[in-house]
Amino acid sequence: MNRIMPLKNELRDKEIECPKCWVTMSQEEVEVFGPNIIIDLCSKCGGIWLDHGELKKLLKDRKLSDYLTKHIGTQSKSKLVCPRCGWLMDIETAEDVEVDVCLKCGGVWLDYGELEKLKEISKAGFKADELAKAEERGEELVQKERESVLLGLFNRLSRR
Repeated sequence: MNRIMPLKNELRDKEIECPKCWVTMSQEEVEVFGPNIIIDLCSKCGGIWLDHGELKKLLKDRKLSDYLTKHIGTQSKSKLVCPRCGWLMDIETAEDVEVDVCLKCGGVWLDYGELEKLKEISKAGFKADELAKAEERGEELVQKERESVLLGLFNRLSRR
C-alpha cells in the first residue's frame, strides 16, 4: 500500500542542493551494519539528506524509522521540495522532532541536530502515536480510491 518509489542508482549518486540553503551538499560515507551508506550534508545549515531506507540503517530502529517514513499521508505540509526528485514533502513528527519526508521517493530531510534527537528518542523507547498514523492511512485509502475511480473513468472514456 506504500506509494514510495525507490530511486535508481544514477539518481541516488547525483549531487544535490540543500532544500533550505540551495548550496551543493557534500557526501559522506557512514559505516553501518551491512553495506555502508552515503549521506548528503549541507555545510551551511548542517542539515542531512537521507535516501530511502537510510534512516532505518542510521537509527537501527525499525519501529521509529517506519513510523516516520511509512503511511505518510498524501498532503504536503512541508515548505521544502525534495532535493533528490523534486517532489513535494510532508512533515512527520516523532515526539517533538519534525522531519520532512518526500511523498514520492521516501527520502528524509533532517535539520541540524534532529538525527541526534531521534537517536535519543529511540534509545528511550519510542511510543508511536497510532491515532495520527490511522488518520494518514485513511488519507491514503481515500486517495487510492479517488485514483481508482478516475482511472476507471478514463479507461471507459478511452474505449469509446
